[in-house]
Amino acid sequence: MDPSEPLVRARHLQEWLANLDREDDPWRARFFDALPSRVRLEVEAASRVEWLPAAHHVLFADVLGAAFGPVRSHDYYRRAFAASLRGPVLGPLLRTGARVLGLDVGSLLRWSGHGWRASFRNCGTLTGVVTAPRTGKLVYEHLPPVCTASDAWLDSAQGSGYGALDAMGATGVVRLDKSGRGEGRLVLQLEWAGPAGDGDGGAG
Repeated sequence: MDPSEPLVRARHLQEWLANLDREDDPWRARFFDALPSRVRLEVEAASRVEWLPAAHHVLFADVLGAAFGPVRSHDYYRRAFAASLRGPVLGPLLRTGARVLGLDVGSLLRWSGHGWRASFRNCGTLTGVVTAPRTGKLVYEHLPPVCTASDAWLDSAQGSGYGALDAMGATGVVRLDKSGRGEGRLVLQLEWAGPAGDGDGGAG
């Protein structure tokens, strides 16, 4: 394996397959019919902690986008990411971060880089910051071309951003800026209103 190849943990792809298997038809069937069987078999045969090509992650996004369309894809990513923050993949990391930083949208933004590093290798960086009271951003930098070439993969970040707000019991707006994709950069701008006691007001 090329040591510089972009990689993703197998467990993320396995969770994706499990999620899609619970979706309604005909969308579920469209996804699995279009997904190459060799890729599905490779993902299912891998150990959960094994590193697989990030190209598989991008392929899943491209296949999902074609099978579901943009509106249903956005809804899927929103639901799936909110669930993943409570699930076996990201849940333990989130609970660890909550003990250190507290648990609200601002702390989730600050913690996001840890989740990214645990999930991806050679796929650039993710930095989350609170820029003003209940305003923040997620900045992806040095993303590899295999990721930035896919609109479906880039667009999935917006649905996941809304899923993060949902998981924190917040409402708000998530804006996606793909203008820096040629330089491997993607930015999500978030503005939110949280539940009572949401303590993420300070910038930093």
